[in-house]
Amino acid sequence: MVSAISPHAGTHREALLDIPEEPPHSSSALEGLSLFPPSIKFIFWNEFCERFSFHGLKAILPLFLSEHLGLSQVRATEMFHLFTMSCYATPMLGAVISDTFLGKYRTILYLSLLYAMGNCVMSMAAIPGPDPEAHKALNYSMWSTVMGLLFIAVGTGGIKPCVSAFGGDQIEFSMPDGQTKERVRRIFFSAFFFAINVGAFLSMIFTPLLRANLSYAVAFGIPALLMGLSIIIFWSGRGVYVDRRAVGSFYSSFIKIIISAVRLRKKESGYVNYEQVNCRGGSSSHWLDAAKLSYGAQEVEDVKAIIRVIVFLLPAPLFWCLYGQKASAWVFQAKQMNGHVSWLGNIVIRPDQMQALDPLLVLVFVPLFDQVMYPFLEKHGVAMKAIKRLILGMLLASVAFFTSGLLQLAIDKRITTGSITSYNNTFSDSKPENKYHMGLFDTAYTNEKEKQISILWQVPQYVILTAAEVIFMVTGLEFSYSQAPVSMKSVVQAIWFLTSAEGDLITILVVGIIGNQLSTAKRSFLFAGVGIIGMVFMIWVSACFTDADNPNVEEDSMTVSTEVQSSMME
Repeated sequence: MVSAISPHAGTHREALLDIPEEPPHSSSALEGLSLFPPSIKFIFWNEFCERFSFHGLKAILPLFLSEHLGLSQVRATEMFHLFTMSCYATPMLGAVISDTFLGKYRTILYLSLLYAMGNCVMSMAAIPGPDPEAHKALNYSMWSTVMGLLFIAVGTGGIKPCVSAFGGDQIEFSMPDGQTKERVRRIFFSAFFFAINVGAFLSMIFTPLLRANLSYAVAFGIPALLMGLSIIIFWSGRGVYVDRRAVGSFYSSFIKIIISAVRLRKKESGYVNYEQVNCRGGSSSHWLDAAKLSYGAQEVEDVKAIIRVIVFLLPAPLFWCLYGQKASAWVFQAKQMNGHVSWLGNIVIRPDQMQALDPLLVLVFVPLFDQVMYPFLEKHGVAMKAIKRLILGMLLASVAFFTSGLLQLAIDKRITTGSITSYNNTFSDSKPENKYHMGLFDTAYTNEKEKQISILWQVPQYVILTAAEVIFMVTGLEFSYSQAPVSMKSVVQAIWFLTSAEGDLITILVVGIIGNQLSTAKRSFLFAGVGIIGMVFMIWVSACFTDADNPNVEEDSMTVSTEVQSSMME
């Protein structure tokens, strides 16, 4: 997902950083809802259904890989994070397709069809095969799963940089400029953010119930139906959409400018007289300035700004490495815990339902932090600058995994082990033979670990990690937006998604290297250490980072824009 400001809009930088003076639930907000262009309702419900589909599939995927496909916990974790990495690596592809070839509407429509196809393949892969040779059925399910997940990754990743921007276009080009337009835009993104989180929450509650009470095939089939419904809803609005044609992508220019700078600086560094500006505004030359011989000065300065953002976000993958494991490692941990909650009417909480805490807490924490905690701290002389918030977010993620490790130690301590004794006796055979009906005796043995600890003991680590998510994600994206050129907000969004993919890659590499050499508890402590490394890395980067255009940017109050909110659950 990207901001409502397209790469080619070139105006309204302030709209990305402002907060509506009145909250979305106010009477003015309700008035603004009635002012939405007719096309908005199609995009709104399309996004709700799509998010329900994606988060429903994602919630049950780790258990499907381990239980249905028989993968070990290590291999299931690797495959799960390979899928999520693909989902967040492909937005760049979607942005290029949208900006250069198809435009937003057709990109969303065509990639959504691929997305729905992947959902259908996943549902079919979960149907037990009639083949009596189990290994053949398993091989079919494995390849079908890989194909289905690939389609979904390309589909969901491809539409991410298009949907909210397409919604923003409806307001940008369907309404006259003025305060009403600004208010409606903000209300739209607040409603969009709400739809994303509510869709995610409901899917994380109901999809695991379908898995547990019916089958994986049905549990994957419902997201497929929701995705199909989202396509129908989106297609139904084709007659009222504002659809801007593709006008070219910045990404190719970005690469060309870098190549040109390297080539020209090497070739003509002895006599080229170009503007000499470094990232701190000093007198030494910047290596990209050589490209000003072939491209406009503003284009080169924009590329410099993007590179500064990339450098600033270097520690971000270490945060995503931890955050992403709530959907894999923590689900496997919950599987070892007792889901019966007697004081809530003896309900049973499924291991993959615990993830529903995340979107629920996000809806609570975003306004709580922005309107209560940060103002309270600033009132008492504690200025929470952007860099401090990012460091705090990284620290909290590390604390969450340390808490998870302590919980795992408690789980392991309460697991009782026993041994099966085998007896071998010899009886003499004598004549005459007599037949006796002895009945049937069955003895069942299981290696299922006794579940003595309540699953609710996972709540503290979810609360801590979600707090880290809100602090780190909102501040990081907001700060990056403030550094990016007006025309390149979507580029920053794609870079932000890419850091999440890199975090999944780190998880895959670490889990693949350590395998089963470490216990689950020690693995949690290891990743807590990764979070500490990320925090130290962030401190180092912040010491080297200074904004060229606004050196006092860290002194500014980093408020939470509704555009950033709507990006969080994507």
